[in-house]
Amino acid sequence: MVDPFEQVVAEHGAVVWRVCRALLGPADADDAWQETFLAALAAYPRLRPDSNVRGWLVRLSRISRT
Repeated sequence: MVDPFEQVVAEHGAVVWRVCRALLGPADADDAWQETFLAALAAYPRLRPDSNVRGWLVRLSRISRT
């Protein structure tokens, strides 16, 4: 059985990485991806079941870079 957060990473990880790469370039994209998912892991328990997870993750990736 796959952990629900692991499923989120599997489903949306590539999109978040592309956003990080577009915002920061290839040199910093991996670190930004990790920071985004660390922030997401901390906030995930408070996420509402009807949330747009992809949009939430993209927003997290952009917020943590500003």
